[in-house]
Amino acid sequence: MRPGDRVLFAFPSILGLLVLTIAGTLFFSTRSFEKFYIEAEMRDVMTEAGLVADKIRPMLLAGAIDEAAAYCEQFPERSRRVTLVRDDGTVVADSVAEASDLDNHAAREEIAPALTGTPAVSTRFSATNNALMCYCAMPIDINGNGHIEYVLRLAIRNRDMDDMIAAAKFSTWLALALGVSIALAVALYILIRVRIPLVRLQESANRIARGELDERISIPEKGIVRDLAITVSRMKEILKSQLDRITAERNGRELLFSALSEAVLLISESGEALYFNSAARRIFNVSPIAGRFDLSRCGSPELVALANRAFAENVSVETEITLETAGTPRTLFAKGGPIFHGGERRLLLAVTDLTNLRRLESFRSDFVANVSHEIKTPLTGILGATDALESGALSDPGMAKKFLGILSAQAKRLNALVQDVLSLAAIERRQVSGGKDTLPFRLDAAVENAVNYCRSRAEAANVALEITRNDETDFEGDSRLIEQAVINLVSNAIKYSGSSRVEISLEKTGPFALVAVKDFGIGIPPEHQERIFERFYSVDKAHSRSLGGTGLGLAIVKHIVRLHGGTASLESATGKGCIFRLAFPLEPQ
Repeated sequence: MRPGDRVLFAFPSILGLLVLTIAGTLFFSTRSFEKFYIEAEMRDVMTEAGLVADKIRPMLLAGAIDEAAAYCEQFPERSRRVTLVRDDGTVVADSVAEASDLDNHAAREEIAPALTGTPAVSTRFSATNNALMCYCAMPIDINGNGHIEYVLRLAIRNRDMDDMIAAAKFSTWLALALGVSIALAVALYILIRVRIPLVRLQESANRIARGELDERISIPEKGIVRDLAITVSRMKEILKSQLDRITAERNGRELLFSALSEAVLLISESGEALYFNSAARRIFNVSPIAGRFDLSRCGSPELVALANRAFAENVSVETEITLETAGTPRTLFAKGGPIFHGGERRLLLAVTDLTNLRRLESFRSDFVANVSHEIKTPLTGILGATDALESGALSDPGMAKKFLGILSAQAKRLNALVQDVLSLAAIERRQVSGGKDTLPFRLDAAVENAVNYCRSRAEAANVALEITRNDETDFEGDSRLIEQAVINLVSNAIKYSGSSRVEISLEKTGPFALVAVKDFGIGIPPEHQERIFERFYSVDKAHSRSLGGTGLGLAIVKHIVRLHGGTASLESATGKGCIFRLAFPLEPQ
């Protein structure tokens, strides 16, 4: 039994014990009263038996045995039983039964002592009277010589005493039964209305404490626990509402922090990160299953020194730092300051990854330098030809024609360069904004259109164009850009490969459509293949410029394919030609 149960059942236990004590007291009081009553009854019957014996002694002394027997048989007090017994135990007369029907009384416990001259009293149940009787036997010495000739026995029925004692016992047992019933009823009430509801309430409270706030509180229909259960239920609903609000706020905060590209960290003075978002995991390469992150192992001594200074000087700090991650240097910008959180000082730190920004700045600077350099060449040619014409070459028809040809060629080159730069910028802008025209069209038709566009140029260069395979392919995208990509690849093969034949194919392979442009020319050395799709990169710049190349054709191809979610690749070997492959996913990206 639990300690709480001992308290609950203490009252019915005490009540039962009190009832048992009172019943025991009444029982023993009844026994004492019964004993006292019997002793008083014995004294009365002995006195009365002596009087009756004195009454019939003269009759017996005179030899009037019949008169004595008749007196006994017709004894006036019918509530008394008188029996006259000879010294051999034979019954001479009896006031209740026929003497001849009675057996020998010599062995009766009250008569046996009386035959020896000693009056005796006994109490026992009488089958003849069917009642509890009190017997008193008085010896009768007729001659006075000490010989007992007769014994007079007087019996008093104890019916009144029996009824009174029975009533007392009945009252005692009734009180005991009533008390036990009340105690059991109280215990049953406590069990049903208090104990069981309390146990259910405790179990529900334990589940609520474990976080099971959807637990339904069992509320009794009535009883003293009902109000407590209603209060606990209301408390649970309030707690659930507050927890839902806190959870919603926490989830919103987590969603906000997770959406940030900046790493957010809450650092203790010991250096342990009490909180860090997904961006921090990514920047500092923290395992998703890691539950802890220590700033001392972040890989950047500069960041550790920055945090130590913020704690030591209690000031806001910011600086640009370098972090080595998997052997690759990254540029970070860290900014933060001390705050008080939970009564303790913490450092709230925001770290922005500037690596891509710095790379883009470097790329932009290189791009501007490359564009400036590429533009400078045709501009120099245009300026030189213009100066020559202004210096008198215009008056010489031969020289004028030559320099006008230079002006035209360099202007065309400059125009092509500007057009390629603008095309590339437009494609990159669409990549950044995420916008692209996803109109359905036939990819095989776009490939055929691109090849037909290049046929006149190929015929002029004595190059045969052949479409070896062109599977019917439905596609969503920008057909104009895809045609431009195929045109750039075919044009490059015509201009630079030195091959007399170029094969173009479109093949549906699984979830991709593969466009391949294959030539059988000089090929591209392995050391140039990794950079072949870079802006302004050429294997032979002088040869490329002489043929009017801008160095942006393959870069445009790469960005067009990426805009459609695909990839561009090259397979080549020196002297064995090239195969440029464009893989377009057939499912919209």
